[in-house]
Amino acid sequence: MKFALCFVCLLGVLGAFGLELPNGTQRLFRAQTAWERLHREPPIRGGSPSGKAGPVTTKYIMQRLDHFDPQNVNTWSMRYMENGEHYEAGGPLFIYVGGEWEISEGSISRGHVYDMANQLKGYLFYTEHRFYGKSHPTVDLRTDKLKYLNIDQALADLAHFVVQMRKDIPGAENAGVIMIGGSYSATMVSWFRQKYPHLVNGAWASSAPVFAKVEFTEYKEIVTESIRSVGGRNCADRIERAIKQTEELLGNGEHALVAQEFKLCSDVDLSKSLDKMNFFSTLSDEFAGVVQYHSTGDIERLCQDIEDSTIADDMQALAKFVTKGLSSTNCNSYGYKAMVDFYKNTAWDHSAAQSSMRQWLYQTCAEYGWYQISGSSNQIFGSSFPVELFVKLCGDLYSGIFDESRMQNNADRTNVIYGGWNPEVTNVFFTHGQLDPWRAMGIQQDLNDQSPAVVIPGAAHCADLSSITAQDSAEMRAAKEKILELVKKWLA
Repeated sequence: MKFALCFVCLLGVLGAFGLELPNGTQRLFRAQTAWERLHREPPIRGGSPSGKAGPVTTKYIMQRLDHFDPQNVNTWSMRYMENGEHYEAGGPLFIYVGGEWEISEGSISRGHVYDMANQLKGYLFYTEHRFYGKSHPTVDLRTDKLKYLNIDQALADLAHFVVQMRKDIPGAENAGVIMIGGSYSATMVSWFRQKYPHLVNGAWASSAPVFAKVEFTEYKEIVTESIRSVGGRNCADRIERAIKQTEELLGNGEHALVAQEFKLCSDVDLSKSLDKMNFFSTLSDEFAGVVQYHSTGDIERLCQDIEDSTIADDMQALAKFVTKGLSSTNCNSYGYKAMVDFYKNTAWDHSAAQSSMRQWLYQTCAEYGWYQISGSSNQIFGSSFPVELFVKLCGDLYSGIFDESRMQNNADRTNVIYGGWNPEVTNVFFTHGQLDPWRAMGIQQDLNDQSPAVVIPGAAHCADLSSITAQDSAEMRAAKEKILELVKKWLA
């Protein structure tokens, strides 16, 4: 799930997305790298007891381009991975659902889902979402082709997948089916249980946002809360002072000074409102990327950098953190035009597609919103990145078909169809991490007596997908044991 773009940390690979500027400097697209950290495949830790998992096989299944138009006979090949090392005939099918990322073998060769399949003699699958990774339904990513990228079609892909696997796997004709997702794919599995209850016995939705909202102000509020609770108030206060100082300097026309401190590329003009909005939005995402997928010590190390006592000036401390690892031949690109030109590319072999962000940005415009903006005073990142930045971005990237009214109507439509805060599902376990900014859009209390929810103290986004370990808190271990208990109940 997130721009985070869960979004979600990888500063060492920024140069891979550079473009040459006239003076030989390499441009680093900060928005792209920040968003990728927030919307990457959830990290899953753990492994087989022997230390070596069985072979994971990559296959393809034919899917209809449009499941809802019987006259459209076009098809495409959806990629998936499978691991049958534990399977015994009659065992359950565990389907880990991919989201806005490229799937990889490790997610079904380790982690808690792998461990459950081992214990219950189940078959493991990992499906790739249409338009992501190597699952290409169309020849390119032009706006007119993206109409086939939506939750309704993606869920229908999963329905066909379940039907076909029950036919293809020996002894699986009447197999129970458990679906698992993390972040956006957790949203998918909860809605799949709603729309196709006859095809799935139960679902585990880890860190699922279920309420579509254009102005997602709560995200940066929880980022702030998490930095304060883990890194300390002094750290959060210094970030807040640094952002305020930077805003004031720009308000006083000190554009060159700020550009110098943050090593901005020559074409970034902070006197332009869109460049300024993008600059502050991406600054906030640098912190969100650390918080969202926080593991032991991540936020603490961030705060150690921010609280560097050798730097007296708050903005300089912030700038040092943001430019950490930047070589003398690199510059940071927060330019709005450069970002739009980058993401307008429609080729599958371009980084706009390979990073998944051209596709995911389209889905936010067309279905969800979830723009992590500055419209709240209860966060430390200032007030300079309003929703207008993302409304403008949607219009510019996708042939002008989106404006604020249409985007709001799209989010409203999603909530009407799938229920928003009340999705009316059974046999779904909703889990969230307390530190995770996405939990604000998720089910945090029991939905009903058959769909419980838990918020795990001290945990981050999708952290519970990993194997049970001695390092787990009591609450984390209890949540992982609970899902196994529920899976057994659903399959009985």
